[in-house]
Amino acid sequence: MKTRTWKAAVLALSALMVGGALGAQPFTSGHWKSRSHMEGGPQGDMDSESELWMKDKKVRIKTRVMGMEMNVVKSGDYAYQWQDGQTTGMKITANMRRRAGASTDYLEKMDDIRSKGKKIGSEKVDGHDCDIYEYSEPAPEGAGARGPTKGTYWLAKDLKNFPVKTISDMGTMKITTTNYDIDLAAHVTDAQVTPPENVKFQDMSEMMKGMAPKN
Repeated sequence: MKTRTWKAAVLALSALMVGGALGAQPFTSGHWKSRSHMEGGPQGDMDSESELWMKDKKVRIKTRVMGMEMNVVKSGDYAYQWQDGQTTGMKITANMRRRAGASTDYLEKMDDIRSKGKKIGSEKVDGHDCDIYEYSEPAPEGAGARGPTKGTYWLAKDLKNFPVKTISDMGTMKITTTNYDIDLAAHVTDAQVTPPENVKFQDMSEMMKGMAPKN
C-alpha cells in the first residue's frame, strides 16, 4: 500500500511538471501532447505520455504511465488527481508542489526566462525554429542539499515562444519533456478543465509535508 501511495504521488508530481501553472500569456487556450522522461525520481526512471488542455489559467492533463491512466486538473491554488474509473482522488496545493521541488511552471515564467535567462543558441525542433534559453531558480523551500533548479527551454518562434522542449535538472532528478501537436487556437470547454463532481478528493497536504526533504 505504501508503494502504491508513493507511485500515485510521483505520478501527480510528474504530470504537473509537464503542464506547469498557466499565467498571463499571449494565448488563453490550447491543446497539445507531451512525452516525458524522468531520471532519478523516487521510483527510479519513468517514461510518460500526456495530453493537455488549457483554458485561461486552468489545465487538464491526462497521463499514461506505469500501466495507468491518471488525470490532473490544475485550477487556482490546487491540483486534483484521479485515475480513470475511480471515484476517489487526491488534492494537493501549489505550495506543496513547490516544497517538493516538483514545479517547473514554465508557461507562467516565460517572461522571466527570456529576460533573466541566458540565450545559449538556436535549434530546430520538430520543424519549429527555436531559441534556446537556460534559466536557474533558487532551491524550493525544504529542498535541502538538492540545490537550485536548472532549466533549459526550446522556445518556438512560430508558436509565440511556446516551449516545445524543456529539460529540468533538480540535482538528483532530471525531467526531459517534448511538446508536440500544439494547437494554441483549440476550443476548450470549461468542463474539460474542471474536476469531476463524481470523484471525492482527499486533501494530501499532510502526507506531502512528510515527503518534502528536510533541511
